[in-house]
Amino acid sequence: MKRLILLVLLSIPNLAVAIDNNISIGHTIKIESEILKEQRRIQIHLPDAYLTSKNNFPVLYLTDGPEHFNHTVGTMNFLAENGRMPQMIIVGVANTDRARDLTPKILISKDERFQNGGGADNFLNFFEQELIPYIEKNYRTQPYRIFSGHSFGGLFAINAFLTKPHLFNAYIAVSPSLWWDEQRLVDDAKKFFTQTRSLERTLFVTMADEGDRMTVPYNNFLNVAKENNIDGLIFAHKEFDDEDHGSTVLRSQYFGLKQAWDGWLMPREAFTQGLSAVQAHYKNISSKFGFDVKVPEGIINNLGYIALGNEKLEEALEIFAYNVKMYPNSANVYDSLAEAQENVGQLNKAYKNYSKALKMAAPNNRNIALFEQNKARVAKRLASESITADD
Repeated sequence: MKRLILLVLLSIPNLAVAIDNNISIGHTIKIESEILKEQRRIQIHLPDAYLTSKNNFPVLYLTDGPEHFNHTVGTMNFLAENGRMPQMIIVGVANTDRARDLTPKILISKDERFQNGGGADNFLNFFEQELIPYIEKNYRTQPYRIFSGHSFGGLFAINAFLTKPHLFNAYIAVSPSLWWDEQRLVDDAKKFFTQTRSLERTLFVTMADEGDRMTVPYNNFLNVAKENNIDGLIFAHKEFDDEDHGSTVLRSQYFGLKQAWDGWLMPREAFTQGLSAVQAHYKNISSKFGFDVKVPEGIINNLGYIALGNEKLEEALEIFAYNVKMYPNSANVYDSLAEAQENVGQLNKAYKNYSKALKMAAPNNRNIALFEQNKARVAKRLASESITADD
């Protein structure tokens, strides 16, 4: 993704504002695919915690990357910041021929509009044999994958679920074009649901206000899924009557990601029970999702400030020190620890950690001014007490 440097002159008298910080939500790579016999452009978002920790992260794969990468990154970050899901690596795949890539092989009826259609199995092989191995080799990933696709991409998601259910842990099918090939995937679903006894997966499908051509096969698919329960499968659906085929994607991603990570949100009472209760919650969800889940930096930080606000100073020191241990590359954890140290009178330690926070902060860190104020305040206190600041 291009990195933009902007110079903005506002048309307000006597006011000129220069903006020179970069804002970037990802980068772009190109993969030469032997399976597809072409080069494919891939957009990749690495979450903030990827840079401030050594943690591994689950991965969300998207079709139609250029169309849905930006808003999906925003949705993921919003839900993660509100404790509804973990931060994820997001991989958006650009299509060169959507009908070819995303539609299953035609077995019943030809459609002259989509003469190149029918390459979904080949495209899924690209994911399984080339893209996923590349991502897992070159990035710190957890063994938990989600797939999301819209329209033909939703059709592709359901086809992937029916043909290779092991490949992803959760599937989000947004307005799937299940009319394809005389609703053949609905028939395929009947066989799959009646023959599959157990499957630890999540399937979430949505539909907007789109007319009978889309909604009739969609409802047929829902009936198949509801009438044939598979042990362990979490199947959910949601309809958006106030959205259309294009606008439904953003809300579908929001509810689909919440469904995929159902159970992730920490109970409110755990905050009042302290660090051990919070650690127990994340141990439980580690077991549920099948990978080690560390307590997020923000959760630990909130616990520390709760203890600090309740004047449990030694407990606050312990919690903030734990956050430093967990996230040693984050400027904020040092600032928070310094605040607790300042409160107990450990001024030299506080000055040292405020200085470290300021030194580690990236140029676009929104807390830089606060870090500077904190360091200056403690320096003033040290000077008033004739104590030499220890840098």
